[in-house]
Amino acid sequence: MTVTDLPASATKLELPPLKLGNITVDTPVVLAPMAGITNTAFRRLCREYGGGLYVSEMVTSRALVERTPESMRIIAHDDDEKVRSVQLYGVDPETVGRAVRMLVEEDRADHIDLNFGCPVAKVTRKGGGAALPWKTDLFTGIVQTAVREAAKGNVPLTIKMRKGIDDDHLTYLEAGRMARDAGVAAVALHGRTASQF
Repeated sequence: MTVTDLPASATKLELPPLKLGNITVDTPVVLAPMAGITNTAFRRLCREYGGGLYVSEMVTSRALVERTPESMRIIAHDDDEKVRSVQLYGVDPETVGRAVRMLVEEDRADHIDLNFGCPVAKVTRKGGGAALPWKTDLFTGIVQTAVREAAKGNVPLTIKMRKGIDDDHLTYLEAGRMARDAGVAAVALHGRTASQF
């Protein structure tokens, strides 16, 4: 028997909606934020083909706080985007907190995601991205600060992370527990280490 021999109802996958705090995403699919890709035009094309959560390109917290033209472009959303989702990157709790506060107070996002998954050497060698959860105190400080600022506007905050730096430095279980305890709405796990790209 092949898939084409099955009735249509047998080949359709039924999944429950994705719940992120006060947000319900009926089609539980999340578009991964990609620098230079998930801009407003690309997200518009995706929406034309169906539902889901479409996250902006990653924006650096410091650039956002400084309101650089590029960071302001990245966080821009079309008027008809149902859930305005922004992904932030940062290595300093205070700066990340200020960026989250700006997004919340200025009503620029309905959902915020923190990036702890970037494997690029220029990011990880400075202790950021996928390397950051290895620094448990810094990781916890960033997540707690961001969750606290997001909660002021009832904006759900999620995190994206990898399994760890490499097979000898796995961080996902401890980091996942810390994020849960800090109050994140969800954790997205990229099932590879930074060394595996």
